[in-house]
Amino acid sequence: MAPSMRYLLVRAALFLVPFAVLMVAQVLWWLSLIVSLAFAFAASIVFFPKLRDEAAADLQRMREGRRRDGAGPDDADVEDEALDRPAESAPDGEAARATADEPVADARDPRDDPEASAPR
Repeated sequence: MAPSMRYLLVRAALFLVPFAVLMVAQVLWWLSLIVSLAFAFAASIVFFPKLRDEAAADLQRMREGRRRDGAGPDDADVEDEALDRPAESAPDGEAARATADEPVADARDPRDDPEASAPR
């Protein structure tokens, strides 16, 4: 799991647990909110500095467009490679050219031809 996602989950848990406890204890909702936010902020800074730094580095890496170590290929790169490969392997750049023992079909659709559909 990415460091930024782990940090998000830790911060959410640090907020939700105290908030739920305070709400069960019937503390005013706005006071529960403020106390839970302050607790989550302080606990994440004091107890999770390494995770925070890893998440910051992960977000910076994503912003710069670099990939994480061990990540697979990007979808866009795979799609581009798949689209470019047939054009490179065909002799004239046409990927859908018929072979010698297959008849060459007319690429035009007769339904698109206005003269073919006109009454005679």
